[in-house]
Amino acid sequence: MKTFILIVFSFASLACKAQDKTVLTGNIKIPLSADTFIGMDSYGDIYYLKNKTLFKQTKTETFNFKDFQLGKIGSVDILNPLSITVYYPDYNVAIILDNKLNEIQRVSFALEPPFMNVVSASTANDSRLWIFNADNQQLELFNYRTGTLQQLSLPISETYVSQKSNFNFCYVITEDNVRLYNIYGSLLRSIPNEKYTDFTENNNRLLVKKDTTLLLFTDTLKESQTIHISEIAIKDLYLREDFLYIYDGEFIHQFTLTNQKK
Repeated sequence: MKTFILIVFSFASLACKAQDKTVLTGNIKIPLSADTFIGMDSYGDIYYLKNKTLFKQTKTETFNFKDFQLGKIGSVDILNPLSITVYYPDYNVAIILDNKLNEIQRVSFALEPPFMNVVSASTANDSRLWIFNADNQQLELFNYRTGTLQQLSLPISETYVSQKSNFNFCYVITEDNVRLYNIYGSLLRSIPNEKYTDFTENNNRLLVKKDTTLLLFTDTLKESQTIHISEIAIKDLYLREDFLYIYDGEFIHQFTLTNQKK
């Protein structure tokens, strides 16, 4: 008999009002041998890193992309499966790939105008990238078609950790805080970073890991729900629509998020 793990979110709202509770159901296990699990798109295609190579595994074939001369891949953004952003921090290079992991465009931030030291790059809208510029400690938008740059945030003096974004919003995570910006540069909210160690974002929801606990922030960081997972070792996380994927080093565990009236 197949065993299902049922995990219920215990609700902790900053607004102190009745809300729907979210229940995590099912546990579909998918075997995977990878150094890092990146995520799964709406077609069920799996993205992962192994031996400094990006792989895309479909139901019928597997694609890969590698450039060993650029060192280790720092991040992969599959927000748009037709325009995937791969960032190599050692050489300050972002590469845009198509849905078969063919290179569309390469951006060398340190070698091309306006010559920047970029910590990270992720997908925004209209051929733009969210970038964190280490030269001025600011979140910026860079159009890789036109080479134009738009500064968004004021300088951030804290130590940068990571960023998670979608087409219109970007979370900048430092050692001290989590900040949410929109595409126009407005700081919507900032909350303390309470030793969060992993982050994944989807539809303006931010899921973070703290020790063995997961916190799901919604409503521009105003509310949070707590998930206690003791049965699964959390190596990598990915949130997409109503699905939560947890990689334990051997299997991808696929759960479904369901709202229930209290």
